[in-house]
Amino acid sequence: MRQLFELSRKFPKEWIKKAPKGKFGNYVPHPVITQRLLEVCGPFNWEVVELIRQESSGSVVGCFGKLTVEIDGKPVTVTSIGDVEHDQKNDGSNAKHAESDAFKRCAMKLGLGLHLWAGDEYYLDKQLEKKDKKKRLTYNQLKK
Repeated sequence: MRQLFELSRKFPKEWIKKAPKGKFGNYVPHPVITQRLLEVCGPFNWEVVELIRQESSGSVVGCFGKLTVEIDGKPVTVTSIGDVEHDQKNDGSNAKHAESDAFKRCAMKLGLGLHLWAGDEYYLDKQLEKKDKKKRLTYNQLKK
């Protein structure tokens, strides 16, 4: 569970950006999320499964994304929906924004940046650290 613990670690404050006025919550930029994912898990598979279009205009307003990665020797696939918070009046730009949002939401389901969504209710990193310490202690006792 070492990789899962590493994914759950909080990002340093200097990497967390303040949300612009009128937007909800703080965030970690897409490139930082990607770097942490590569650092902890190595290569991964990311796919935009489907673009979501507004019925009336046909413009891109979101997407479904799928992230597959190996964590602690087990392949894990998560999916999520990303949206376009501010219409860019261009389907290409809208798709890019939706993809970034979907990617970060998938990463959050693996523990990356989850502390930003959970706020004061975040506990995952501490629980995983306790389990890891207990597992290492038991292994060291067995080695003797």
